[in-house]
Amino acid sequence: MLSIEKAKNLLKEKNVRLTPQRLELINILSKDNKHWTVDEIYHVLNENMPSVSITTVYNNVHLFTELQLLKEIQFGEGLSKYEWKKEEHYHIVCSDCGEIVDIWYPTLREVEAFAKSISKFIISSHSLQFYGICQQCSKA
Repeated sequence: MLSIEKAKNLLKEKNVRLTPQRLELINILSKDNKHWTVDEIYHVLNENMPSVSITTVYNNVHLFTELQLLKEIQFGEGLSKYEWKKEEHYHIVCSDCGEIVDIWYPTLREVEAFAKSISKFIISSHSLQFYGICQQCSKA
């Protein structure tokens, strides 16, 4: 998992200023194993820094994603969630409430190797999401 110090060092290496807003974003995003929308990030940051704008949050989320501090999970129709960069894993998404659960299953890497072997592509990454109904929604 990417540490706060490694994130700060990466920003310094890329000549990105460590503003108070960026430092607070790093602290917020790195402490929880959570999948965030930009609005959720904005509301948490705004509690500690009421003067911060939603544009600042969007810009920094985009920057952090470019620098691979955050991973963007796209769900179509313009909905994206973001998570702090950690070891490769997959997601199970509840089709009713949208809850996301992380799963680690190393043999799924074989899928990437298989895709590479049959396509002759140079595979740079892959994304895999499973969809279903979580326990809470199935009880309801």
